[in-house]
Amino acid sequence: MADVDAIVEDLTSTGMHLGPGTEAWVSAEQLAAYRQAVRDADVPLHLVLTQPPEDGAGGISWGDDLLVRIHDAGGPDGLYIGVNNVWSFADDGTPVHYPTLPDGSQLNLALQQWGPVGGRTDVVRDAEAVLTQGGPGGTPLELGEGVVELADQLAAGTLASAANAAREAGQARREQEAGTSGEGTATSYPDGSDDAGGGGGALAGVLALGLLVAAVVLGLRALGRRARARAGAATFALPDSVLDRVREAGDAELARRARGDVLALGERIDDADLGGSGAAAWTAALDHYDLAGRLLPTDPAADVDPLDAVGAIVLARRGEEALAAARKSRPFEPSTPCFLNPLHGRGTRDHALEHAGRRVRAPICSACRRDLQADRRPDILDVVVRGRPEHYFETDREPWASTGFGALEPDLVTRLQRGRLR
Repeated sequence: MADVDAIVEDLTSTGMHLGPGTEAWVSAEQLAAYRQAVRDADVPLHLVLTQPPEDGAGGISWGDDLLVRIHDAGGPDGLYIGVNNVWSFADDGTPVHYPTLPDGSQLNLALQQWGPVGGRTDVVRDAEAVLTQGGPGGTPLELGEGVVELADQLAAGTLASAANAAREAGQARREQEAGTSGEGTATSYPDGSDDAGGGGGALAGVLALGLLVAAVVLGLRALGRRARARAGAATFALPDSVLDRVREAGDAELARRARGDVLALGERIDDADLGGSGAAAWTAALDHYDLAGRLLPTDPAADVDPLDAVGAIVLARRGEEALAAARKSRPFEPSTPCFLNPLHGRGTRDHALEHAGRRVRAPICSACRRDLQADRRPDILDVVVRGRPEHYFETDREPWASTGFGALEPDLVTRLQRGRLR
C-alpha cells in the first residue's frame, strides 16, 4: 500500500514522487528538464510514479484512486500524472497503444486535475493526447520524454495546439488504416477495451495508437544507420533521402496546421491584451506572429511551400513561448527544435551527425537519438527538389537550411527580417 502522507510530503517539497522500483522509469536528465520547466514557469504539475500491485488487486483504476486519496490528504492542486497498470510485451511487433518505459513495458496512465492549470479547468484530455500520441510517427512518448514534453507545453502555453495536432493526425491515420484494411477503426487494448466508445477517467491515458505527425503526413520518411565512433566521439551517419508516400494530401494538411497554429497564436495575443507592454518578450511574440503569417499566402486556397509551412509552425510555437514569458514578466528564450525534424518539438543536447561528407553538431529529440542508436529509421524532414527527395538541410531553401529552423541559429526573426521578409 502506498504511503499517501509520504507522497504528499514529496509533492509539496519537490513536485514529484518516485516510489520503489520506479527510479529507472525516467532518466536523471529528463527529471532535471522536468523540474526546470515546472519551476521556471510555475506549472502546477505533479508526477506520482508508483508500482501498481503485482496481483492486479487494485483494478484498472488503481492509480486514479491513489491520486484522489493523495489530493484528499492535502496534496496540492494541479494536474497529476500517475500509473494505473504496467504491462510487459514481447518484442514481436505488437502495436504499442500506451506510453512506454525504457524496457518496452506499456503504461496505462492515471491523470487527475484539481484547480486551474494554465488558466484552464480541464487539461486532462489534452495531456492524454500529448502523452499517448505525441511521439514521432504518432507513437506514444516514452514516459520520461512525455512528462518533459507535457511540462514544456504547459510552460509555453501551447498544450491545446499540440494536442489538437495530435488528434487530427490520429484521425487521418485511422481513416487511412480503415481504407486499406476495409475494417473498422476500433483498436483493442491489453485490458480488452477499444477506442470505439468513451474511455472515461478510469482509463486516463488510453487513446488509439497511430497518427501521422506532419513529417510523415508530408510523405517524408528517412532511414537511420547505426551510430559509429569517429575521433573518439559517437557520430550518427544519416541516410540518403527516400520518398515513399504520396505528397499532395500531406502538404495540404501541413498548410492547414500552419494556418491553424498562426490563427491560434493571434487569438491568444488578442486575449492577452498586453498592448501597452514594452517588454521584449511581448515584442518577440508580435514579431513571431507577424512573420509566421507572412510566410503563408493570403489566399487560403493557394499552394504553400512545405518548408515555409514548417517555418510558420516553428515561429508560431516560439510566439506562444514568448507570449507565456510576457505574461509572467520573464525574459524570452526560444526553444531549440529537433534538427532532424523541427516538427518533433524540442531538441536536447548536441549530437554529431554526418551525411555526404558533411558533419554538424546539432540538437535532436530523444526519439530520433534512440532511433539512430538502435539502427532504426528516424523521421527526417525531406522535400522534393527538382524531382528528387532531399533532406531539408541539404537544400538551398533559406533561412531553413542553414539555421535548421532555429536549431543551429536561434534568431529566425532577424534572419527573416533581413532576408526574404524585409
